[in-house]
Amino acid sequence: MNSYRVGIVGLSWITNDPAGPGTHSVLGDAMPGTHLSGMARIPQVQVVAGCDISPEACDLFLERWDSTWPGLLVFDDYNVMLREVPLDIVAIATPDDLHGPVLKAAVDAGVNAIFCEKPISTHTDEVDEMIAAVEAAGIVVNVNHTRRWNPTWVAAREALRSGRIGDLVTITGKIGGERAMLWRNDSHVIDIMNYFAEANPIWVVGELEAAHANYGTRYHGDGGRDASLEPAANAYWAYDSGIRAFLSAMKSAVSILEVELIGSKGIITVGDGQAWLREQTESGVVTSPILPGYSMVGMQAAVVDLIDALENGTEPQSPPHEARKAVAIIEGILGSQASGNNRFDIG
Repeated sequence: MNSYRVGIVGLSWITNDPAGPGTHSVLGDAMPGTHLSGMARIPQVQVVAGCDISPEACDLFLERWDSTWPGLLVFDDYNVMLREVPLDIVAIATPDDLHGPVLKAAVDAGVNAIFCEKPISTHTDEVDEMIAAVEAAGIVVNVNHTRRWNPTWVAAREALRSGRIGDLVTITGKIGGERAMLWRNDSHVIDIMNYFAEANPIWVVGELEAAHANYGTRYHGDGGRDASLEPAANAYWAYDSGIRAFLSAMKSAVSILEVELIGSKGIITVGDGQAWLREQTESGVVTSPILPGYSMVGMQAAVVDLIDALENGTEPQSPPHEARKAVAIIEGILGSQASGNNRFDIG
């Protein structure tokens, strides 16, 4: 079994928090929901270094994880870490708009694989530069659109692929609450809609929430921290397969994250905790749960997927060219808003 030396850039809660307690001690801990708690369950992974500009975050990293991986090193400059520590895999968990420079530095340092937080970038022009860099170097990248490794969402796609609802016609995505921010959390819903569509978006009509009607066509956020700096949006777009998609994402709406798949013979409704299938039969509509089978989820599964792709030459579940689609749709929504809510072609 190969062993992989891993360095983490960005030590906020999404990397640093341990798995919480299970419902009862007999069940052990909850399934891991962060980078480090997931990696701690993968025998092949040896985390050796972490980097953050916050001394407090670095201290907490050492406090929580040095007993799991003795001798951890900490840095406040990722360029120094990449220069001084030999690494096989780099995990990137910086603010949303700062992934590009870290990825390019990791490529230059000669790492074999990268696990990058979503969105891969806040601009498609930078995504294209990132894709060119990793392809030229032959580096495997997985982008952490987490629901691609969530058992409920995966089981729903397998039900769709098996023809349980016939041909997919329409996808509706819903997200609400203060954090329904276009890049930060709306990108999760947009990506999972792309995951189900398995097609390329070609045009979009978008409308930003009223407070951001004059937002413009470029990102103006602070990396995902301040919700007031990012708009939410409603949008409608087309895929080259003929599938149509609707997004309802409003901060004023109740907190929700759900996708509905409407097919020629039935409907699948999916959320983080459950999925339901409604099939049209001769005796009427029959509703049944979609029950996944699994032994790992989320971050752990994403890193295992990355390692499998590295070792076997397969494509991971969330490669950069897939992650680009969500960024392109977001840019298309901005472009549509700026043009008077007209149809905007997606490049």
